[in-house]
Amino acid sequence: MPPVLRSLLLTPAVWLIKAVCATLRVQVVHGDIEQTVRARRRNVIYAFWHGHLLYLMYRYRGSGTYILVSQSRDGEMLSWILRHFGLPTIRGSSSRGGRRSLLELVRRARAGASTGIAPDGPRGPRHQAQSGIIALARLTEVPIIPVAVGARWKIEFQSWDRFLMPLPGSRVVVAYGEPVVVPSDADAEVLEQKRQELEGKLLKLTEDATLAASPSMPSPSEQRRQVKRPDEAPSPFGGGPG
Repeated sequence: MPPVLRSLLLTPAVWLIKAVCATLRVQVVHGDIEQTVRARRRNVIYAFWHGHLLYLMYRYRGSGTYILVSQSRDGEMLSWILRHFGLPTIRGSSSRGGRRSLLELVRRARAGASTGIAPDGPRGPRHQAQSGIIALARLTEVPIIPVAVGARWKIEFQSWDRFLMPLPGSRVVVAYGEPVVVPSDADAEVLEQKRQELEGKLLKLTEDATLAASPSMPSPSEQRRQVKRPDEAPSPFGGGPG
């Protein structure tokens, strides 16, 4: 895509994401986990599901965290957007450029930069962690911090990752989990155990964040709509009075 056309198409998207995210009511669950790890170390590896990226790119804007993005056309557009949030990217995936991107991630992590990887990307299966992030943690001895996002009012796109877009004014919950630490001498069996550990933590955090973002009970207006007056006859068409 020509640079001028890409800028014309994607600049409004950047503005829209920033405008929507600025209105969100954010609750952080177990944020002390991230703070404790970051107090002990210069850098971490963030692990999140591919569908949760939109709010996280806003949360970590300007942090300089390197995000792994595929070499596809969609990845090219996503990389442009991320850079405009102050998040540099490294291009590659398990299917294209995997070895080169892993070496670049290792180099950046060893230099002290934090990195972010969606272990179910770039094409899924959804919510199934791949092993690349575990290899990165083993080679760099940097802990993985799992993080998940839930939103009360949202759009979930009909894509493979059910990409999550919070709606303006929504309550958003960001949940952090205990770090996953991979020993530098881990063998294949231990690496698989760590992959399963990370996947399990992300699944649990996703469930917790989704439940925490959901209303515990209907709002007063919703209750009024649900309760019929005693003298109100049911409509044969299933709706309320005309």
